[in-house]
Amino acid sequence: MSRSGGPFKALGALLGGGLGPRSGRAMRVASTAWLLLSSACAGSLVLTPQEPSAESQLLLARSLDRAIAQLDLSHLGGRTVDVELVTQAAAPAFAKELVKERLRERGVHLSSESPDLKLLVLATVLGTDRGETLVGSPAMQAPIVSVPVSEVALFKWTRHRGLAELEIAELDPQSGELLAKLGPETGHAKHDDFTVLIAINFAVSDVDAAPAGAGAQHREPEDAMPKGLAESPPLANP
Repeated sequence: MSRSGGPFKALGALLGGGLGPRSGRAMRVASTAWLLLSSACAGSLVLTPQEPSAESQLLLARSLDRAIAQLDLSHLGGRTVDVELVTQAAAPAFAKELVKERLRERGVHLSSESPDLKLLVLATVLGTDRGETLVGSPAMQAPIVSVPVSEVALFKWTRHRGLAELEIAELDPQSGELLAKLGPETGHAKHDDFTVLIAINFAVSDVDAAPAGAGAQHREPEDAMPKGLAESPPLANP
């Protein structure tokens, strides 16, 4: 018998019989627990993102709100108008109802029966955009071994933008003659995600800010870096 066989025999005896029945029961309990945990993980629900995403819908609604707020509708207060909306967006029905609701809040009476004016609301722009700046290494496929390599971000800035541009034509309800024109006015909304040194993540957003009143002209450039990364406290992500 070789000397090397002694230690392996001792190890086999320890694993096979030295631990006794208690060890076998413990192993069976651990195996059962592992199978239950694995099956629970395999059966968990995976949420499928909606298209357009909730973030895109929020940016779109806020930018539309802010575009409407820029329009001077004081001369329409108390008058009865009929509203028609023309847009390239994928959800024209929602956009029209939002415009009508905001007009009601401004004191405009809406009716298609014997209106004083017909308002043709032209949404020349109504949509969202996305841009990204990355300092680091993007996610890629290793060229030789075909192994996926995760993104390494020393600094990453992901920009989500909402933009709405509105023009309103006031028409005679009978003849369709153009009486006056309002706009164009634009509304903007933004949500920025930042990653610093791979593990530090936070977001900066203005979607909760109230729309500026009619005639307000000041706005930040769309892709301007937030002052100190944010004028308001950033929303930290765990």
